Amino acid sequence: MIFPALLRRLHELTEIDYERIGLRGNPAYSELRRGPELHVHVKRGKLEDELIDLIEGFLSGEEVKHAYLFSREGGAGKSHTQNVLRRYCEERDIPFIDMLHEDIGSDLRRSVPYLLGLIGAERVIIFLECDFPNRVYRELVELPRCLIIGSGHNPWEELRGVIDLFKVYDLERDYPMTSEQLYELLRLTMEELRIGGDEVIRDVLLRAIAERTRLPGEALNLLGILLAIKAWKAKEGEDYELTEWDVEIWSQRGMRFIG
Repeated sequence: MIFPALLRRLHELTEIDYERIGLRGNPAYSELRRGPELHVHVKRGKLEDELIDLIEGFLSGEEVKHAYLFSREGGAGKSHTQNVLRRYCEERDIPFIDMLHEDIGSDLRRSVPYLLGLIGAERVIIFLECDFPNRVYRELVELPRCLIIGSGHNPWEELRGVIDLFKVYDLERDYPMTSEQLYELLRLTMEELRIGGDEVIRDVLLRAIAERTRLPGEALNLLGILLAIKAWKAKEGEDYELTEWDVEIWSQRGMRFIG
């Protein structure tokens, strides 16, 4: 269900509109997003430990499989997990390459070894985020001293012919976030967003959002639409109090955050 007359108004909100209700921006992954990038982190069970062990094994010269973070839907936390690994690499001074979609036409067999040679690196981590063609993965697996950490929604197509060289991490099935983890994500997000001491959205509503969602992106989008409604109402001169009814309506499967 899409209601353009409302969503158009919410998309037009500025940082000043969010500051009016005591926030530095909007946390949603959808087009409602405004404000600074957030670095809120809630550990997702054993997933990060497994991936960091994979990286350390690779650096030690062990024979390891490449990694592919998989989810059927968006908002499962693939990009967030890769960002955690990027920060780990930066802290440990481990060289890594972010593969861009503009690189699809590049000669990867020549350019990647060239870059490694420039800095004298023995090994490198290569990150790919969603929807790279099969040819890119087929080229990269041929390169020595490279560990690929990809992500996407269709490993059977993207990894066709090389999937045996990868471990596919199913984030939705094997590494689900609990309601308590989702609540903690929402609580920490509000702490980062809040400018003053006002509550903005009651804690009981954060728990209601956590109970009604499955994925971190889904929870942040639901929080984002509610904060956008409150900011828009304040812009119109109304002090709108969010309730569990708002959470119930917007958590319905057919409601859309973007239009």
